[in-house]
Amino acid sequence: MRHLCLLLTAVLLGGCGDDTATTAPLRSPEGLHAHSELFEREVVEVTEGVHVAVGFGLANSIMIEGEDGLIIIDTLESVEGAETVLQAFRAISDKPVAAIIYTHNHTDHVFGAAAFAEGRDIPVYAHDSTAYYINRVINVVQPIITTRSMRMFGNHLEEDGLVNAGIGKALLLTPDHTLNALPPTHTFADRMNVSIAGVELELVHAPGETNDQIMVWYPAKRVVFSGDNIYETFPNLYTIRGTPHRDVLQWANSLDQMRALHAEHLVPSHTRPVSGADTITALLTDYRDAIRFVHDQTVRYMNHGLTPNDIIQRVTLPPHLAGHPWLQEYYGTVAWSVRSIFDGYLGWFDGNPAHLQPLPPAQKAAAMADLAGGAQALLERAVAAQENGEAQWALELTDYLLVVLPDDPRVTDLRAAALRTLGEAESNPNARHYYLTMAEELRDGLVPGFRMKTPPAFLASLPIENYMHTMPILLKAEETLDVEAHIGFRFTDTGKAFTLAIRRGVASVSEGETDDATATLVTQEQVWKEVAAGERNFLLTVAGSDMAVEGSRAGLLRFLSYFETR
Repeated sequence: MRHLCLLLTAVLLGGCGDDTATTAPLRSPEGLHAHSELFEREVVEVTEGVHVAVGFGLANSIMIEGEDGLIIIDTLESVEGAETVLQAFRAISDKPVAAIIYTHNHTDHVFGAAAFAEGRDIPVYAHDSTAYYINRVINVVQPIITTRSMRMFGNHLEEDGLVNAGIGKALLLTPDHTLNALPPTHTFADRMNVSIAGVELELVHAPGETNDQIMVWYPAKRVVFSGDNIYETFPNLYTIRGTPHRDVLQWANSLDQMRALHAEHLVPSHTRPVSGADTITALLTDYRDAIRFVHDQTVRYMNHGLTPNDIIQRVTLPPHLAGHPWLQEYYGTVAWSVRSIFDGYLGWFDGNPAHLQPLPPAQKAAAMADLAGGAQALLERAVAAQENGEAQWALELTDYLLVVLPDDPRVTDLRAAALRTLGEAESNPNARHYYLTMAEELRDGLVPGFRMKTPPAFLASLPIENYMHTMPILLKAEETLDVEAHIGFRFTDTGKAFTLAIRRGVASVSEGETDDATATLVTQEQVWKEVAAGERNFLLTVAGSDMAVEGSRAGLLRFLSYFETR
């Protein structure tokens, strides 16, 4: 376990354990090690003028060489990772980077962009919703997405736990890495034809793994760059780190669009490229059919009134797809996909009336303990399950034991043992990492997440509106049920102004200033962005010369104390 004591803003969120007890090396399924061969670091020449860097990060980065410049498709997860790729590309061509294309918004595709720009202003092409989804991660769900992503990708595990990340060797992010995406400058809704450095490309909206996903078609070379809509593993139709719902019908339709191109070369943004028109057509067909099969059979059984737990027992891929090397469950799984498809159509309620108003966890745990003959008897049942090789049942029983015996170390030890057993047997890296990381957290009190470095230039590129409209989700509503007040924000460098109001447990943001504000905070946009991003201490800043307060300083501080910091 990498013992990381990490800061989120200026507040230490947790400590690192001093447990020095040794454990046996972790085991892992043999197939998982074989899958790692896909991610050996290499720059692959797909065809003349097209190269793909594999194994430098979680995703690939692709270089198209034009007459007088380079086009980069996807930029890895950090500036440091992108610099390594750029150095490898420079061994092939010293032409300047003329443009960057994002296939979609995910971290491993956008946050290394500044390295390829090398300090210059260059065009960045993306779908017109990509900036929205980048902001969604940065300013709306960043804390929980970071925590769950670090678990899913195994970032806190040692090498025997992290064999590979399913679609890449690893998500290479630590507190020493820098995030610096460049904002898209050229966007489109459906399709866009572009000419860059003498290269004619067609950018096509192809929703699938993300709503903003695009594919890039290079007709002169008959190369299709597919983004994350296909990679050498069963598709992640649902990801356990959590994302917006993935419309799998649109995903299958996007694969049909690719099939219609009859490409000679297929370059995914994960795993390795494929050449040969017949091979690519067959591959896209099987991949598309696997998605449609899971969708169609899930809906079929859903319409028979079956619940997700029932459906996952019935929906398994037919033999010709189940044995396909590109459809092994090293990233997505059929069962997770079934659950997501059901939820996409019908939402969280599975149709079982017992689940409409379930007992509160404490009441249910007490009832389960009573049913077993008491808390100690329930613990004995859970221990026996683990000893009998029933790790999943042992894990589920510890859900109740954590409530009825919250301070008993035998419960946390048992839960960690069950998680470790499940993790060692799991060939899906996402599930493996989640199990093993949660086991380590029980032992070490692992900090949920950490902050990567964000340069001032990156913060400057983001609209101030992104930061202002995030404020309501930080409100500690329980402290403001009788509060009605508002303050103003005035940004002297841009002339923009906002009002932040609290109305009895609800916060709202509106443009412009209003009368009778408790106070108005006067500063520059960059100063507030750095405070909001945790790069500056608010109290030190407001006490200095970079912020002024009109009205009641005490009232402003009291008002802002109702909001959490990040």
